[in-house]
Amino acid sequence: MGVSYMLDHLVIAVSDLSQAIDDYKLLGFNVVIGGKHMHAPTQNALIYFSDGTYLELIEWTDPAPGEKWYERLTTQGEGLVDFALVPSQITRAITNARAGKVLYRGPIGGSRIKPTGEHLLWQLGWPNSNALPFLCGDITPRSLRVPEGEVRKHQNNASGISSVAIRVNDLGKSAKDYRALLGSHFDGVIRVTASLDAAGLEVLSLHMGSTQLHLVSPSAQSATAPARAMRKELELKGEGAYCIHISGVSNTISLRDVSELTHGVPIIFSDTRLTLIQQIINF
Repeated sequence: MGVSYMLDHLVIAVSDLSQAIDDYKLLGFNVVIGGKHMHAPTQNALIYFSDGTYLELIEWTDPAPGEKWYERLTTQGEGLVDFALVPSQITRAITNARAGKVLYRGPIGGSRIKPTGEHLLWQLGWPNSNALPFLCGDITPRSLRVPEGEVRKHQNNASGISSVAIRVNDLGKSAKDYRALLGSHFDGVIRVTASLDAAGLEVLSLHMGSTQLHLVSPSAQSATAPARAMRKELELKGEGAYCIHISGVSNTISLRDVSELTHGVPIIFSDTRLTLIQQIINF
């Protein structure tokens, strides 16, 4: 039996967790205190959605030189630093990726103590490329880490993560890497290029349940403004997730003008699916 995948969560690095909690509450989110990690000097707060995904706001309680997310925070400021998939079998997922010559370290243990005193345990798989997601597989029941019920209800009516845009240097290489990781799950991929030719961008879209992952790369010879902007972002920030589309909100608004409240994360709120171009040209 193969390994199945779904989007698990996105990680937002912040300098002041208390302030970030207040700001995301102002945006209409129900923010839940997560607790302190045992494997790292970090603590978090969480925003759960009805589709089973969530946002993680993470703060460092002590410096962590050399740690990828901490270095991103200290060199580039607050913002989106990573995203995770949850595989049905994390050890097999890592083994399958390695067989396809895509290196993942792990499984590596992770844990967190909730404010209630509950001890959560999981395993992590870390890729050698920032274009790829890290993997999170639960040891304790996932329902303890991702609870259901009232915590998933928001004043702004947000219901889930509709899509995530991920900038990559080489779309062909990234496609091969994702195929090695996802195996037969990759068969549902949809390649989209024609609608973005005018923007000078190439896109590969993968369906993860109700969420789409858009791998976005500038066309090799394109001199359009979006292509130039993407190349600049790749040069300054490297590969990785850069924009989120959250569905279910009653009023369609762009949060780019209030990015101080999202702590550097470009988020699009919408109650309807936006066109692909609207979702990904949002650097």
